[in-house]
Amino acid sequence: MKVSAILGSPRKEGVTSTIAKTFMAQAKEMGAETNIYFLNYMDFQGCQGCQVCKTKKESCILKDDLTPVLEDLQASDIIVFATPVYFWDVTGQFKSFFDRTWSLVKPDYKTNPSPVRIPKGKKALLITSQGDVEEKHHEVSKKYAGFLSMYGFDTQTIRAFGMAEVHKDNMDFCLTQAKKIADDMLKK
Repeated sequence: MKVSAILGSPRKEGVTSTIAKTFMAQAKEMGAETNIYFLNYMDFQGCQGCQVCKTKKESCILKDDLTPVLEDLQASDIIVFATPVYFWDVTGQFKSFFDRTWSLVKPDYKTNPSPVRIPKGKKALLITSQGDVEEKHHEVSKKYAGFLSMYGFDTQTIRAFGMAEVHKDNMDFCLTQAKKIADDMLKK
């Protein structure tokens, strides 16, 4: 089993990174091959809107540090997508990456019963965090979970909120959730 994590936080030890790394450690302990990508430390461009992936190729024409990440989206059995919520949306790093997943959508996606170039049967974990203590900004998680569903992923979500200050109980709960979801996903 292959598991990849795409981390959109600018901080390697931030909340979403920590939760994702807990999931990945559990997956590795269960025998999975794991890859972790820290977007903030990669050299890549956002989508150029060139549409070559719809007219001439079946992949993104750009060749940069995101090339293996996009390939892993197709090769991995489980993918972890993790990003903090900044200013009511995902980080810029994550948004630039996610725009590039447009290359995985087929040209006839509106009418094709299999609209993406990602093999069916994959699982995803979407992890978002926010500093606000109230459980709001859920629309960000809903939006990206919706995209992942459109891409064919069976998606679970962990939303960490109230993380601006140290809330040990909230973080402990999220870490426990990450381990449990890893157990569930890898056993099935």
